[in-house]
Parts: sequence; C-alpha cells; structure tokens
Amino acid sequence: MELTQLRYFIRLAEVLNFTEASKQLFITQSTLSQSIRQTESELGTPLFERIGKKVYLTDAGQAFLPYARQSIIETETGIQKLRDMQQIYKGELRIGVIYSLCPMLAESIVRFSKEYPGIKLILTQSTSINDMTTMLHNNEVDFALAYKLDALSSLTEKIDLCPDPLCVIVHRRSPLASQQKISIQALTHYPLALLKSGSYTRNVIENVASRSGISLQPMAEINDTNLLLQMVRTGDWISVLSQHSVDNQPDLKAVPLKEKGGEMHVYLFQLKGRYKKLVTRKFIEIIQKVMSRNNLIQA
Repeated sequence: MELTQLRYFIRLAEVLNFTEASKQLFITQSTLSQSIRQTESELGTPLFERIGKKVYLTDAGQAFLPYARQSIIETETGIQKLRDMQQIYKGELRIGVIYSLCPMLAESIVRFSKEYPGIKLILTQSTSINDMTTMLHNNEVDFALAYKLDALSSLTEKIDLCPDPLCVIVHRRSPLASQQKISIQALTHYPLALLKSGSYTRNVIENVASRSGISLQPMAEINDTNLLLQMVRTGDWISVLSQHSVDNQPDLKAVPLKEKGGEMHVYLFQLKGRYKKLVTRKFIEIIQKVMSRNNLIQA
C-alpha cells in the first residue's frame, strides 16, 4: 500500500466529504474515489459507509485510522532524521499559535527565515488554547505556542518561554500612556474593548477584576486580537491584553495593571517522545533568544 493512499484515506476520514477532501488534496473526486476503493480492496473490508450524500467511517475505518496516521508520522520522521544527518535544511516547519501571541512571533519568524530560507513555515492560528493540543496529537503542527493549558495531557511537554503579564493597551498619545501602572477600577471610566468571554486571557482578566470587587462591562467584545489593536490604534478605545500583544507595534503601549494575579506565561508545547527535527530545535533556540532579549529590554 502506498503512502499516497494513506494520505487520501486520512483526509477523507477527517472531513467525511468526497468533494471537500478532493479539493483539499488538489485531486479530482474520481481519483480520490478510485484510491479509496483500491485501499478497501487491499484491506479486504469497507472503510467508509455511504448513505445518500453522507459519508461515515465504518468500525474498520475507525480502527485503521490511528495506524494510518502513525505510518505517515513514522515515515516523515525517518525522512527528517536522514535530512538532519545530512544537515539538509529543507521541508516544512508547522507552528500552531493562539492569536494573541502572533505579534511576539514576528521577529523570530524573520530571523529564522533568513537563516533557513529553504524551510517553508506554515502557521496555524486559533483562538482556543486547547485546540493546540488537538493539533499536536493529530500531527498537524510540530509545536504550539500558547498560554497554560487547563489540563496538560501526559503526552504533552512544555517549555516555559517567558512571562507575559496582562497590561492595559493604549495609544501612545493617550493620557494613560504616561502612567506607570493602571488599576482595574480606572478601566471603568474609558471605552473598553475586550476579547470575548471564554478565552483564556478574558478569564484571567475577569479573575483579577473579581478579586478587586470590580465587574467590567466592556463596550465591545471581539474574538480577534488584531481587530482589538486596530480599535485601540484609533485612540478612542483601550483594551486589556498580554504585554507581548503589542510587540512590534510602536504606536501602542502596554501599561501594567496595578493588581496582582494577571501574570501569564508563554509556553511552547510539544509531544513527548516524538522526534524533534533539527529545524524545530533551531527555531526554539531563536525564539528563546528573542524572548530573553525582549524581556531584558522591557525590564
């Protein structure tokens, strides 16, 4: 059985739609159907059940899926090991990152791309921290950048990159920009825009406010950090985000909160026991250097 057949099977198993799977694989639907029939013939059992326009995995398909994924992972690992042995910097580096950490990643990406131009970087953003571990376990990313997970899987390991405390984000021209620190209470007097309820950052904000006896009533709730920053950039809004959310944003300033309890940390998550390809280790070295230097400057 060829690896291409396994890749086609895995993609169809993930989307359960022949049209969508063929589009994502950049092949015709007939090519996909033929490959699936060949795979089923070789295995001697149906992998999918077709009821009308619906597609379902059979019990055999569900049982085979993790083995198919593992076969792809082991093959890719073997290829990467050989490349590392030969110091061949080619291929892909897949990074998962939550939206609010994208600004802090920019400098590391620029430095890495200059040092390793043969590596294609693939960044996947998400608003959910827990989605990052799912992507890791599905081999969709090589590592993920996020804040602390509610429950860290025993199969996941983390590297503490840097502190990233909550700050009030204001425009450089704002009168608040001259403050050394700003209290939660003071936020109630300004047009406030926050991330939507349920996000990790919002939960930390609410906990800090609750301990101070404050109930924040934002005038806007958004699930996009970049849009929040654009609103603050107008000078008419303020927000509360992580300190690193304004990295490389010279027209914005992060003013620390007076209250304690808003301390967050940025972690790099990987799967335990999985081979760490050389380019992954090189990127980690770069981001650790960038974060260490930036924290020294901000201190």
